[in-house]
Amino acid sequence: MGSSGQEPGQLDQFLYTGCDLYVEDLTRYRRNGFHPIILGDILSKPGACVGNLEREPRYRVLLKLGYGAFGTVWLARDLVNSRYVSLKICTGTDIPNLGREATILSKLHGAREEKLGRERIIQLLDVFTIKGPNGFHECLVTEVIAPLSEPDIMRLCSLEAVYQILEGFAFLHGEGIAHGDPHLGNFGIALPQLEKFDENDIAEYFANPEIIPVIPRDALFPLRSLPQYVTPSASIASFLKSKKALPAEPSMSIKIFDFGRAHETNEKIDALPGGVPLMVRPPEVVVFDRSEGKIGSTWSTSADIWAIGCIIYKIKSGADLVSTSGSLSDFLLRAVQLGGPPPDTWPDIQSPDNGHANGDPPKSLPSRDETWNRHEASRHSSWDFQEKRDSFIDLVKKMVVTKPYERSTAAEMLRHPVFCGRDRRDSRGLA
Repeated sequence: MGSSGQEPGQLDQFLYTGCDLYVEDLTRYRRNGFHPIILGDILSKPGACVGNLEREPRYRVLLKLGYGAFGTVWLARDLVNSRYVSLKICTGTDIPNLGREATILSKLHGAREEKLGRERIIQLLDVFTIKGPNGFHECLVTEVIAPLSEPDIMRLCSLEAVYQILEGFAFLHGEGIAHGDPHLGNFGIALPQLEKFDENDIAEYFANPEIIPVIPRDALFPLRSLPQYVTPSASIASFLKSKKALPAEPSMSIKIFDFGRAHETNEKIDALPGGVPLMVRPPEVVVFDRSEGKIGSTWSTSADIWAIGCIIYKIKSGADLVSTSGSLSDFLLRAVQLGGPPPDTWPDIQSPDNGHANGDPPKSLPSRDETWNRHEASRHSSWDFQEKRDSFIDLVKKMVVTKPYERSTAAEMLRHPVFCGRDRRDSRGLA
């Protein structure tokens, strides 16, 4: 049971939680939280679509693909166009409105098709809002994506994937948008190969999914707020791998998605919903949060760049660039050692064992080059390629810079020597 003074946890409120599985927090099924969905549901249900009560049910839910701060994501079958889609059901609101993500995606897809990098943004196919027991929920229908966080997908990534990520962010930033939440789980690859298989193939592979019944301990708990059961997230990549149908590396198309924290660069941002994983969080954002906004800065396109540098390093080396072990101060120290001296307005950043703990004068910190040399000496054996290793490290170092205004832009990085010899044709065959 939860300790006094704390909000009750899952075990306080539910008999079964699926805590040892990849299952969402059941306490999120509440007012302005998740919308209750079970396999086989067809959305939108009759009379539930805001602004179009006559809308026919269209998207049949087949599998759960994942969940996050902003909603749950499902594999669905579009019964009108006979294709597979990804259906994101956003967390509830008190009034129906066009949310941040749909607004940003609509703006981006309004850009000219010939703009390089536009095809790296996930394709938005449909948007509608439903009314449910937990509020009004915006539903985003997109193409199906396998995230790079899946090992089978990350193993496919070459320098071409790195180029495509930068290409997408060059487009995004050129349109005046900061993503706000770049991490491996929000980049992925398109899966057109899925259309080769029918629903029976998918049902056979994922037969007898694990079911966790949702049973509240409180007999008066509002059952309408809850699904009858929840299931672990399924991997479409594993299904395609079993069918030897994963995209071949030359035809792989990177997609950027999950724009729940995205914002226009001319928009004043004090705080954003959710949070970015610490291992890719830039130092100015960490400092801003720790100082309650007195120093540092909020998320920006430059913050995107730091995060991308950390991500592409992980893609190619298999290891996190900045370790998150130890305290937040330890993390910040490691980040600044890799990124170079901080702005003069920041306080001294020293580790607890660097002389401060016993009142001695702090020892001098290693130079940035020393830090990188030591760092890479310890990681040398984990690299999956060697030919362009030094050039690739130079690419990362131009992005992972402590002072945000000294970071290279995504557009500049597309011209980096590491990409010399690349076939200068985009996924549509344009030169």
